[in-house]
Amino acid sequence: MNFQQLAPLIGSVISIGGIIFKMGQHAEKIDVLNITVHAQEKKVDINHSIINKIHNDINILKNDVSYMKEDVHDINNKLDKTVRN
Repeated sequence: MNFQQLAPLIGSVISIGGIIFKMGQHAEKIDVLNITVHAQEKKVDINHSIINKIHNDINILKNDVSYMKEDVHDINNKLDKTVRN
Protein backbone atom coordinates (compact mmCIF):
# COMPACT_ATOMS: atom_id res chain seq x y z
CA MET A 1 0.00 0.00 0.00
CA ASN A 2 1.28 3.41 -0.82
CA PHE A 3 0.66 6.77 0.88
CA GLN A 4 -2.22 7.71 -1.46
CA GLN A 5 -4.14 4.64 -0.35
CA LEU A 6 -3.24 4.99 3.34
CA ALA A 7 -3.99 8.74 3.64
CA PRO A 8 -7.81 8.43 3.35
CA LEU A 9 -7.78 5.45 5.73
CA ILE A 10 -5.69 7.34 8.31
CA GLY A 11 -7.89 10.42 7.89
CA SER A 12 -11.10 8.45 8.38
CA VAL A 13 -9.70 6.67 11.46
CA ILE A 14 -8.67 10.03 12.96
CA SER A 15 -12.10 11.52 12.12
CA ILE A 16 -13.99 8.62 13.68
CA GLY A 17 -11.72 8.81 16.75
CA GLY A 18 -12.43 12.54 17.04
CA ILE A 19 -16.17 11.96 16.76
CA ILE A 20 -16.07 9.28 19.46
CA PHE A 21 -13.99 11.57 21.68
CA LYS A 22 -16.44 14.47 21.24
CA MET A 23 -19.39 12.18 21.97
CA GLY A 24 -17.66 11.19 25.21
CA GLN A 25 -17.16 14.84 26.16
CA HIS A 26 -20.82 15.65 25.51
CA ALA A 27 -21.95 12.59 27.45
CA GLU A 28 -19.85 13.78 30.38
CA LYS A 29 -21.44 17.25 30.18
CA ILE A 30 -24.91 15.72 30.15
CA ASP A 31 -23.98 13.63 33.20
CA VAL A 32 -22.78 16.76 35.01
CA LEU A 33 -26.06 18.52 34.20
CA ASN A 34 -27.98 15.56 35.53
CA ILE A 35 -26.10 15.72 38.84
CA THR A 36 -26.74 19.46 39.04
CA VAL A 37 -30.46 18.93 38.59
CA HIS A 38 -30.54 16.35 41.37
CA ALA A 39 -28.60 18.67 43.65
CA GLN A 40 -31.05 21.50 42.95
CA GLU A 41 -34.03 19.23 43.64
CA LYS A 42 -32.46 18.23 46.94
CA LYS A 43 -31.86 21.89 47.79
CA VAL A 44 -35.51 22.70 47.03
CA ASP A 45 -36.63 19.84 49.29
CA ILE A 46 -34.37 21.09 52.07
CA ASN A 47 -35.74 24.61 51.62
CA HIS A 48 -39.31 23.30 51.81
CA SER A 49 -38.57 21.40 55.01
CA ILE A 50 -36.94 24.47 56.55
CA ILE A 51 -39.90 26.63 55.56
CA ASN A 52 -42.29 24.07 57.05
CA LYS A 53 -40.33 24.05 60.32
CA ILE A 54 -40.42 27.85 60.48
CA HIS A 55 -44.15 27.83 59.76
CA ASN A 56 -44.76 25.30 62.53
CA ASP A 57 -42.68 27.34 64.98
CA ILE A 58 -44.62 30.49 64.08
CA ASN A 59 -47.91 28.67 64.63
CA ILE A 60 -46.73 27.47 68.04
CA LEU A 61 -45.66 30.99 68.98
CA LYS A 62 -48.97 32.36 67.73
CA ASN A 63 -50.87 29.93 69.95
CA ASP A 64 -48.65 30.74 72.94
CA VAL A 65 -49.22 34.47 72.47
CA SER A 66 -52.97 33.96 72.20
CA TYR A 67 -52.94 31.99 75.48
CA MET A 68 -50.88 34.76 77.10
CA LYS A 69 -53.41 37.33 75.91
CA GLU A 70 -56.21 35.31 77.46
CA ASP A 71 -54.28 35.02 80.73
CA VAL A 72 -53.60 38.77 80.80
CA HIS A 73 -57.25 39.46 80.07
CA ASP A 74 -58.31 37.12 82.91
CA ILE A 75 -55.84 38.77 85.29
CA ASN A 76 -57.16 42.22 84.34
CA ASN A 77 -60.72 41.09 84.95
CA LYS A 78 -59.83 39.69 88.39
CA LEU A 79 -57.93 42.85 89.28
CA ASP A 80 -60.89 44.99 88.20
CA LYS A 81 -63.22 42.89 90.36
CA THR A 82 -60.98 43.16 93.41
CA VAL A 83 -60.57 46.91 92.97
CA ARG A 84 -64.35 47.39 92.72
CA ASN A 85 -64.97 45.42 95.88
